[in-house]
Amino acid sequence: MNHRIFNEPFGNLISSKAKEIVHEINSQPDEYFDSIPIDEFSTFLISKYSLDEFPTLIWEEIQMDFGETEIYGRDLPSTFDISNPNEKFKRSMVEFEIPMNGHIGLLRFHPTKTFSTKSIYGTLSIKGNNLCLSFIDIYNKPEYIESDFEKSKNTLIGRLNTVKGEYDNYHKDLPRFVNDEINKRVRKINHANEYKSKFKYPIKKKNVPTAFESPRIVKKRKISPKPVGTSKSITNQRFISDEDYMHILGLLQDCGKNWEQHPEIYKGKGEEALRDQLIFVLAPNIEGVVAGEAYNKNGKTDIAIKHESTNLFIGECKIWKGPKGFKETIDQILGYLTWRDSKAAIMMFVPNNDISGVKKSTAESAKEHPNFVRVLEVINEGWTNYRFHIENDPGTYLTLAVQLYHLPEL
Repeated sequence: MNHRIFNEPFGNLISSKAKEIVHEINSQPDEYFDSIPIDEFSTFLISKYSLDEFPTLIWEEIQMDFGETEIYGRDLPSTFDISNPNEKFKRSMVEFEIPMNGHIGLLRFHPTKTFSTKSIYGTLSIKGNNLCLSFIDIYNKPEYIESDFEKSKNTLIGRLNTVKGEYDNYHKDLPRFVNDEINKRVRKINHANEYKSKFKYPIKKKNVPTAFESPRIVKKRKISPKPVGTSKSITNQRFISDEDYMHILGLLQDCGKNWEQHPEIYKGKGEEALRDQLIFVLAPNIEGVVAGEAYNKNGKTDIAIKHESTNLFIGECKIWKGPKGFKETIDQILGYLTWRDSKAAIMMFVPNNDISGVKKSTAESAKEHPNFVRVLEVINEGWTNYRFHIENDPGTYLTLAVQLYHLPEL
């Protein structure tokens, strides 16, 4: 797929989104606004029209590639004495590959008002999740290429920072814009209703939705490892950020809540079938490898999100069979982890009617475990994040989330 870069003002995207929002609000029938919670409709629109993650370039992880190309004599600078303009000359091709996080499509936008006149030397292209900058070494002078790259790098940083400012302003203004447009529509409806009320005969009823249920807007999110260290001392170690970790856990709990509200989805199913449903939820919503029964250190773990050979997140799915089984599950998941793994989770399927007793038992059992360090955060009654230390290494810590899903018809 060809990606255009810096060829459209960011303001075009903002205008397009604004028109879509206004159209969605105004396309609903008047009666629709009597049947919906306005705040929920507003939240839905804000979520729907929020943009994907802004691209960031990881300059510390640049890699270079070299090749060879041919160039016609007519395309060489006039300082070259070329007798045949159609003659081809071989030259070195130098390519800088810059890893990137975020949504690649946003790179097509340049600043709306303050477009930089500084040049980007070479040729920009996208390869996978890398932004590539290629140069033809006309003069066979590597120092020229280095100089042109540094100038281009500064120009890229400046343009992206300016577009990022417009991106941030869009999200800052989005709630106000959505609410203003909704209120504008409601005022128009109220004015029309006031006019209709002047007549003594009943108004014909229309078939409109009687309730509004906003679908969950889940944007595909790239789960990528963050390097350990500073820009001057980057190591090969990677970790998953707390924000990404909570995003994954949020998707898992949403699935668990769906089971609790709709027993027919899980009734009669076992651990593997429920695990597969969790994987089906994760796979379309994150960019990463989500595997069932992935091999890791001392055995196989139910869910693994990997980057290359590094596990960013591992999870175990178990049916609750008492405190002893829960502690064994903690042992099992700690046994899977290496020093590179910093995030993990236990998804516990609870068939017991007495869920409160299971909640109390898991909290007590976790604290009794020899690797327990402390409770990090109680997210809700069925989800707690703990700090544990690695097996046989009290100085290396990890975060372990425990989520309970109440499935009495399992």
